[in-house]
Amino acid sequence: MGANEIEEDLELQRILWACYKYWQGESSPPDEREICYKWVLGTYANRFRTKFHQSRLRRLAKLRFLEKDDTSRGGHRRYYKIVDPNRVGDLLRKWNL
Repeated sequence: MGANEIEEDLELQRILWACYKYWQGESSPPDEREICYKWVLGTYANRFRTKFHQSRLRRLAKLRFLEKDDTSRGGHRRYYKIVDPNRVGDLLRKWNL
């Protein structure tokens, strides 16, 4: 995972927090949980009082924190899964998020 690259990017850390927080609140089994920009944006905005661009989720995917999931639902949403939720949780605690 790209932990070194995210260490210096507070916005990416916060976006990862919002993804993880949303993911934790889902009732489906952990390996079936998905996130998308529209779902995570509210969680992020409620805590940090601002928005972020959806391209930042693609950045988290390039850093291997997220992975693209099946988009067969139709529409234009991109769905992601958290690659290693335990590792993400550890990093978020380290960053006090």
